[in-house]
Amino acid sequence: MLPTTRKKLRLKKEEIVAEYPLAIAMALRQELGGSRQSIKKLARWTGASERTVQNWLGGVRGPSGPHLVALATHSSAVHIAYLSMTGREDDAAMDVTTSVALLQEALALLTARSSS
Repeated sequence: MLPTTRKKLRLKKEEIVAEYPLAIAMALRQELGGSRQSIKKLARWTGASERTVQNWLGGVRGPSGPHLVALATHSSAVHIAYLSMTGREDDAAMDVTTSVALLQEALALLTARSSS
């Protein structure tokens, strides 16, 4: 007899499948809106058809792997939405904090060199 845990895995997958297109749609609309220009811009970024982009913005479907990578490359909102769906949104904040600290250190070194 099969264990009953299999049903739980399917339910989890179904929740993710339902949540994914809506999260990406909200992120895209937040950053770009739903105008005709934003549809064309997203199509250029990803190489997808305008109809496909309209489906993303409407939350009907989510982007496939290569399209998601292209969107996350160009859109911070999509990148953060993806990280939050994976439960790793803190990773982005840590990267920003580390980058700021490194930039401050570099500025301090450059300031010290120009003073001497």
